[in-house]
Amino acid sequence: MTTLYEMAGRFLTVAELADDPNMPEDALTDTLEGIEGEIQDKAQALLQVCANMDGDIGAIDHEIKRLNERKTIISNRKQRLRDYLFDNMTATGIDKISCPLFNITLSKARPMVIVNHESLIPAKYIKTTTTTAPIKAEILKALKAGEAVPGCALGESKRALLIK
Repeated sequence: MTTLYEMAGRFLTVAELADDPNMPEDALTDTLEGIEGEIQDKAQALLQVCANMDGDIGAIDHEIKRLNERKTIISNRKQRLRDYLFDNMTATGIDKISCPLFNITLSKARPMVIVNHESLIPAKYIKTTTTTAPIKAEILKALKAGEAVPGCALGESKRALLIK
């Protein structure tokens, strides 16, 4: 079976023959129309394969959602069991449990900062960050209007395949 790439190459080769005055116009037109028809058929077949892939993607997305929900349930159950163990060890005053497979230890509390009023904190304890980024929409507008924007140039995006 001929590939789309090969068909496009044949189409371009025949199109170049249009400059040849000895080439009959009817033969040239018929050949170009035939190749164009093959390309259209191939494009339709490719889109049918893409449609099948869309179905697969939907099924995979559904399975991902199902597995993520299952993962969340299992993670929550695991955390509840750990909390249950923690609460009961704390309530009974047991700080350590040893067995052949593992050791369980309740760690000691460590000091930590609790910020009640951030506005009252001295400046030496505050970190300030600033983020800068070009406003590309405004730059594009200016370049289209003919203005020079240092460090920028007007370009073109990559062409896209639109299927409706």
